[in-house]
Amino acid sequence: MQEYTIHRSNRRCHQTDRALAPGECYYSAVVAQGSSLVRQDFCKEAWSGPPEQTVGWWTCQVPEKTPGKPKPAPTHVLLATLEALLEDPAKVDLAYLLCLLLVRRRILSEPTSMKLDSVVPPEELLVLHLTHSPTNRDFSIPVCDLDLEQSELLEAELNQLLFSES
Repeated sequence: MQEYTIHRSNRRCHQTDRALAPGECYYSAVVAQGSSLVRQDFCKEAWSGPPEQTVGWWTCQVPEKTPGKPKPAPTHVLLATLEALLEDPAKVDLAYLLCLLLVRRRILSEPTSMKLDSVVPPEELLVLHLTHSPTNRDFSIPVCDLDLEQSELLEAELNQLLFSES
């Protein structure tokens, strides 16, 4: 038994060369051309029946475009954002959350904790010292104690800042 490779739809009408729109119904035919089989797609307007040498045909519908899963910003953007957040004392909580994301994605590594010398020592502050190995950039991120509500708000802000749909 011989196997044939039939290519996926190119989403263009074979006869009119018009692009098939999302949601549009069309016809597909497998046509014998010499010793090979070729798929041909036809919009409804151009379909007048199966072409000669057709082995089989069927109707299809172009899938609707669905919003893609949000994609994270590139690594260099994430690192630049982290640096900008660390420069703003009001954004240290957001910087900490971004740092955890970068560790999880293995962009930053070697987390260690140590005491931060502070002028006001009522509490001992912890700092994460992390490295981005490809660029040898070091980051010192103060550890923040976030409650669940705060974390959710910061996560939403971070998602808006760093993720795009495409």
